[in-house]
Amino acid sequence: MLSTRPWRSESHAVFWTDQLNQLSATANLDPHAVLLSAHWCLLWDRQICFELVGDSQDHLEVTALRTRSLNAETPGKTPFWEHSTLVAQTLERFESLHPIAENPRNQTGNQTRKAFGHLLLEIIKQETQACLADSRLLGRDGFLSQAAQLADPDSLFLTLAGEKVDSNIQTRYWGHWFPGLSHSDRKICDWLAALPGAMDADIPEVVRRLENPSSPTALPGAVTLGRHDVLHILLGRGLLDQDEAFVIGFTMGNASKYRDDDGILMRQALAHWYPEPFRISGPKLQVFDLGVQAGKSMGIPDIALIPIENLGGRSLADARQELQISTDLLRSFYQQEKHSIRNSLESGRLPG
Repeated sequence: MLSTRPWRSESHAVFWTDQLNQLSATANLDPHAVLLSAHWCLLWDRQICFELVGDSQDHLEVTALRTRSLNAETPGKTPFWEHSTLVAQTLERFESLHPIAENPRNQTGNQTRKAFGHLLLEIIKQETQACLADSRLLGRDGFLSQAAQLADPDSLFLTLAGEKVDSNIQTRYWGHWFPGLSHSDRKICDWLAALPGAMDADIPEVVRRLENPSSPTALPGAVTLGRHDVLHILLGRGLLDQDEAFVIGFTMGNASKYRDDDGILMRQALAHWYPEPFRISGPKLQVFDLGVQAGKSMGIPDIALIPIENLGGRSLADARQELQISTDLLRSFYQQEKHSIRNSLESGRLPG
């Protein structure tokens, strides 16, 4: 019997596998790689829908999915979860190992890419519609419970050859960017040069008051944006909610003036005072606490006051050694994070 994974039903599995096999035969493509690529694209779409609902405020989850379903993004923006972006990434990933060339049946490479992209787009549009229907039927909590059983974030960070992707700094899309803990021989300036803009959004007043070191009401660990970027790299973190929670927690916990009341205030701000896309709530807020613990456990005290932005010419390994940031300790914290939050993108790409 045909395995339905990752399709929602056996009928979906039969239909789409047949369509993909037909494409492979017509375009002389590796059918196994084509099928794996479609699985990856589908699982990414499912994961994105899961994240959108999980990050949405109560009663707005249907609106978030409907916006995505209608491709109703703000003109000129390219969110990392946009349908066309996901299809383009899937094709790029496929061609990194299986370049699409001219074939004996007079179909050009561009025609093949267009046909493959069309199939992928239809697959993820169907998945988005299914998620939207589930959200309407089950409500926010019911949808998240069901989607968690269907999600497979770890598989999103495997190559077509089945190897773990331990970093991704070549991507143009901020949501996919993450440095990881490997490749520590590279210079910090190289990592900074590859850092995409996280978002085109004005920083709200409440964020500036608490996190800008020049603010009279800044909390311990407040750090300039340049140093904040370097800390993301030193800690091997991307730009999504759990990543931000860990980096903020680390700089606070590492500050000599930090007190538990400061952490309580920041938690309150992240969950209730910060607007989207700065708000961090629910289970992901646990990662802030892990970051605080990590900041207390390692690093030269008050790292937020050190001009680490001037370390660009140093290798990541040398900078971590000088700043007393242990990758072994980081891995232990990331294992705790992965165990506590099993179904998120951030946990899926953390070191295994």
